[in-house]
Amino acid sequence: MIRYLAEEEKPMCRELWEEAFPEDSKEFGDYYFGEKVKGNRILALVGEGGNAADCRIDAMVHLNPYRLMVRELTWEVDYLVGVATRREKRHRGYMRRLLLRMMEDMHQEQAPFCFLMPADEAIYLPFGFTYIFRQPRFSLGGGWEPDVQDVAAEAGGMSYGERLAALARWMEEWLGRRCQVYARRDEAYLRRLVDELASEGGTLEILSDGGAIAGAMAWWGREKREQRLLYGDRPYVDEAETPGKPAVMARIISPEAFMAAIRLKKGAGKKCVIPLRIRDPLISANDGEWQWHLGEETSWLERGGKGEGMLPGLDLTVAQLTSWMFGYEVPEAAKPYDGLVDTLQGVFLDEVV
Repeated sequence: MIRYLAEEEKPMCRELWEEAFPEDSKEFGDYYFGEKVKGNRILALVGEGGNAADCRIDAMVHLNPYRLMVRELTWEVDYLVGVATRREKRHRGYMRRLLLRMMEDMHQEQAPFCFLMPADEAIYLPFGFTYIFRQPRFSLGGGWEPDVQDVAAEAGGMSYGERLAALARWMEEWLGRRCQVYARRDEAYLRRLVDELASEGGTLEILSDGGAIAGAMAWWGREKREQRLLYGDRPYVDEAETPGKPAVMARIISPEAFMAAIRLKKGAGKKCVIPLRIRDPLISANDGEWQWHLGEETSWLERGGKGEGMLPGLDLTVAQLTSWMFGYEVPEAAKPYDGLVDTLQGVFLDEVV
């Protein structure tokens, strides 16, 4: 049976989580199943049992909600994690059934898109997912000695909550200057991040220069210490000209909801209509002919084919549309429109769970 787990059933997933992700420490599992699952949704294929306590989770996908800034809009978008099938139950189509049910439910909710960090991209390509983000490569700039403060450590002058709030404001301003798509930072976000880092022996640190916040850095790893994040501008933090490897995939779920974030480029006129053929064999409500109305502030879709006064038509798969709309790659068919459509620029999604 495929269904969403009740809150009291969520701990049943831990056995499968530990089988599928043996690299995670017990402490991280304690954090995740003690805190992170609060308020998320877990869609699972539940094996038969005499009662709820006897049931086994044969496959699962966790839908962890994040409040994202997408241009001027704030959307709650699900980040997919914990995608796993019990070892002896693999290659039976269980994950396909889960992902199809999940996407259909999301479409009914008019979710604009969902995203994930793939362990293996080949799993998700057949479902219309495509890369939208490469991980930037940051390093500390030379010629300065930052004042480093663990945000969770006892310190005079400011309470823990005040330090979290100050760092959240700095992060929000830093991200807002460089990105159009990112998870909103607030005190609650950073409090969860501190707990997540601590579960793997890590810390979140404020980098200051002359008393002013100049950057943020985090480390974690019980077996091997790794830099989890480093934010800041030159001269405090250097960014490599070439970004790292592709890191995050996404899929547009409801094009009608998503297109509210897209518009005409400045100087391209006040409005236009493009006949758009979307090929989406997995969400039938998306598949077919649309009229794409673009204006200076937004855009929207309505059903219908080519009409009088429209531009030449455009034919795209949902993956091609996703890649283009997030500013990652322009499909060959869309190149004539690249100077017309103002797609999203600057995606920054570095969440882990």
